[in-house]
Amino acid sequence: MSYYDKKYIKGEHKKHECKDDCKMEYHKHYEKEEEENGLLTEFDVAQAPSVPLSFTGLPNLANAFAEVEVCADDRDDRVALDLTVQWQPTAFTLTTLVATLITAIGTLLGGAGVALPLAVPATFRIWRKSSSGTVLISEKTDSSAFAAIQVLGIATPLLSIPFEPIVTTIHAVDTDPDLGENEYFATINLGPFPTGTVFPTATAAGVVSFVPLAQSGVTLTPNNISSYTLTASEIEAND
Repeated sequence: MSYYDKKYIKGEHKKHECKDDCKMEYHKHYEKEEEENGLLTEFDVAQAPSVPLSFTGLPNLANAFAEVEVCADDRDDRVALDLTVQWQPTAFTLTTLVATLITAIGTLLGGAGVALPLAVPATFRIWRKSSSGTVLISEKTDSSAFAAIQVLGIATPLLSIPFEPIVTTIHAVDTDPDLGENEYFATINLGPFPTGTVFPTATAAGVVSFVPLAQSGVTLTPNNISSYTLTASEIEAND
């Protein structure tokens, strides 16, 4: 549970507050300025867009999988963020023959404007939670394509379509962190898919049909992540 969520449970209003070690740095910033100068004495960044535009709203915390905290003790501080994630969608499994599937594609997808996915896209986002609320800092969409078609059974053919394991990275800078404690966390979400995308499904009798995303059962959750690293580094203002 996060630092700020705990304060909500206690009935306390969110406000600017640092941990003790950060408070000391914040109040004694000017007299300790030389001590705070680290290896990165000059730091510049170019990123576009500076604020992601493709998503509005708040994150689904059930999809959060990494969390770090840093304290900003100066209004000119910036935070460098690095996320590396290894992930893999769950395989499609169909109780049907390849020939049946091919025939079904030809007969059921004959109309225009319908798409059968050959890859599963995932959108990763880095968020900042601080005294002023939750803000989206950066996002990236990546895709995992079909890796193979596996035949798992002979008498009753069972097909499994596994996906490739993918490593996705995000390098971003929070150019305007709040004073005090800043919590950064990452989320994983399914999509986006092209308009009209449908997904194969099959009954025990081997009858193939195609359904929209909402009926497909296709999901991406933190369970699809095998490893990750999220780091946050406070960068002092340039001289």
